[in-house]
Amino acid sequence: MKRFELFVLILSFLFVTGNCQETYCTEVKHKQIKTLQVKVQGETFSAPVIELNSGKVIEINFDALSHGYGRYAYTITHCNADWTPSVLSSLEYMSGFQNLSIDDFANSLNTTTFYTNYRLFLPNNDIKFKVSGNYVVKVYNEDRPKDIVFTACFSIVEPKVNVAATVSSNTDIDVNKEHQQIGFEIVHPNYEITAPQSDLKVQIYQNNRCDNMVKNIQPLTIAKDRIIYQFNRDLIFEAGNEYRRIEFLSNKYNGMGVQRIQFHRPYYHIDLYPDKVRSDKPYLYDQDQNGQYVIRSSQVEDPDTEADYYIVHFSLASKPIGNGNIHISGNLFNNVLNENSRMEYNEDDRQYEKSVLLKQGTYNYQYLFVPDGQQKGETAPVEGNFSQTSNEYRIMVYHRPFGSKFDKLIAVKRINFPE
Repeated sequence: MKRFELFVLILSFLFVTGNCQETYCTEVKHKQIKTLQVKVQGETFSAPVIELNSGKVIEINFDALSHGYGRYAYTITHCNADWTPSVLSSLEYMSGFQNLSIDDFANSLNTTTFYTNYRLFLPNNDIKFKVSGNYVVKVYNEDRPKDIVFTACFSIVEPKVNVAATVSSNTDIDVNKEHQQIGFEIVHPNYEITAPQSDLKVQIYQNNRCDNMVKNIQPLTIAKDRIIYQFNRDLIFEAGNEYRRIEFLSNKYNGMGVQRIQFHRPYYHIDLYPDKVRSDKPYLYDQDQNGQYVIRSSQVEDPDTEADYYIVHFSLASKPIGNGNIHISGNLFNNVLNENSRMEYNEDDRQYEKSVLLKQGTYNYQYLFVPDGQQKGETAPVEGNFSQTSNEYRIMVYHRPFGSKFDKLIAVKRINFPE
């Protein structure tokens, strides 16, 4: 009997550990790494998605806070739709070698903060991709191969189907109040999908956020060459509010949202005007970039190496909000809600505060409330929800036919509200 119990215990352990694969996201894991950007080369506000064999290239750009040359190398892993590692071997998803060095780098010029800027382009002369799907690049210091300094995620699509989509403020929860609802259909007259309920995986992102990403949705109707997703409460998003914007391009004048600039060795410090809760204010349109940022600096030729770093002091005037935390959300934190983005409450000044080392540029951000024990952020407590808010949605369609080993990415559709 004891042997049987031991066998069951071992079997249970193997099952649990086998199902606890790491889920990847674009995330900085070392304090020396700053301004990690993953985008399509030459496209400022693009999501990191390229078409297979299209000639387009993913650019991974980052800084290491030192002029002492650090050698960084990378590996590439193919992932399932849920960003866990797939079972494919590297020979099945790419041609080329793993553990290659990143050789495109340059030291900063005329900056108070010394850093080295690195760039990696994929595919390149050494790496070619064979299949569609999700990919994660793991970058590490060559002297410490087990020390991953960041992960960078991107996707490769092999278009097989068309997606027709709409977004409306007339939702199954309310009408023109606080929400927006997606409806879409997958049109596949020349592509076989035999079991959509089990073979398709659809993910929907709002403004590149991962915390409120929608997945595991089922179609309403399956026709001969159409798969329709409509009238589904899982396709309803909080409308949120327009992102807040700041800009600091020089230490000689205050930019947008900047109250003062002071130098306290070794950094310039930027005090932003205190932010206020907007949930109790009327909606006000602003032409934001849905959480993105752009590295810019006055009177320089190459912002990648000539833009400086400032310590930026954020503050949110608010009474403490219990049973959760306030986070700064946006691409400045790669849309990851963790200790790096969490604000602290200052009882004396009655405000939330966060100081962040940022490179000169123009930034979008918002404040999210994350309830204790949860990972999804809420816009309602601080930013409010307004159905008029302009948002960008991205629909990702994955297909794994019966017997296949991996999730193909067969369509990517971007839609804006208002359309």
